[in-house]
Amino acid sequence: MKILHLIFSLEIGGAESMMVDIANRQVVNNDVYVYIINSTYNKSLLNSLDKNIKIHLFNRKEGSKNLFKITEINYKILKLKPDITHCHNSDINKILFIHSFTRTLLTIHAIGLPLVRVFKFNKVVAISLAVKEHLLKNGLKDILVNYNGININTIQRKVKLENSNVYKIIQVSRLDHLIKGQDILLKALNLLNKEHKIENVHIDFIGEGDSLTYLKKIVSKYELEDKVTFLGIKDRSYIYSNIKNYDLLVQPSIIEGFGLTVAEGMAAKIPVLVSANDGPMEIIRNGEYGFYFKKGDAVDCANQIKNIIESNKEINRIVENAYQHCIDNFDINKTVDNYIKEYQNIIDINTKKNE
Repeated sequence: MKILHLIFSLEIGGAESMMVDIANRQVVNNDVYVYIINSTYNKSLLNSLDKNIKIHLFNRKEGSKNLFKITEINYKILKLKPDITHCHNSDINKILFIHSFTRTLLTIHAIGLPLVRVFKFNKVVAISLAVKEHLLKNGLKDILVNYNGININTIQRKVKLENSNVYKIIQVSRLDHLIKGQDILLKALNLLNKEHKIENVHIDFIGEGDSLTYLKKIVSKYELEDKVTFLGIKDRSYIYSNIKNYDLLVQPSIIEGFGLTVAEGMAAKIPVLVSANDGPMEIIRNGEYGFYFKKGDAVDCANQIKNIIESNKEINRIVENAYQHCIDNFDINKTVDNYIKEYQNIIDINTKKNE
């Protein structure tokens, strides 16, 4: 099968990382192409694509309406004649006119994304039930749910939970506090220090983004400089090797359609704490496989961290069950198999229509 993955950019993010993982597995038995439309891409992530994948960089300036570049992109796809074109941006129809000459599938990777003529795709896939519900409310029908998967075997696991002098928390996401809620976690840390007198907690933030300056101001305001480290962007090999060294992963998002890092924390056998968003709550099954706090509530976040610190026996049970839950539901191989089946279904339906 000739598969084309089409994406605007290849910066570090959930959609981009997921596309790379899927393409790397599909190329074992298929002819796989990756077309990156814009000039924004992370070299490390680009280099992580399998050498057998055919990559084309169009280097379009983000937001450009240059007709020559748009024509070049469409012509390149037309000439390739893929069996399926798998798109990873919900507004990619702004510049593409491919539906008349290729079969198309769109994956919606988050809640609240712009939906541009998505009815033109042969199939729309949501990465969670939460995303599906959002799409149904926007008038879409016949949505397939295919959970984002992770390569569980590449994530190093914590052998056992141990008490240490420093309780280490990790938070991994783009530094965008209006969406990812890092400010809530910082305020919770201040409450742990001042209200609960728990002063041995340290938070590492992995990621970069426009909120870095704002978040550093909060750190300075609460005098948390010795308790917070901004590690910047890290590739997945670093994260997968080091996540086991932490005592807790916190995902304090204000908006979250899934939350891949939550599943990664579960795979590393560390407890996870999420804000009560539909996506992350779906992953932890409403508290069965992890902990949660009221969305946007720093007080409740601090209270839950305190409870986790003080609940070792319960945590061990939840962590073990969460690991098995992750294997059963969020394995990348299952994600890839589901996509291949859907590609073939689209091809079969299209072939019958043309007979």
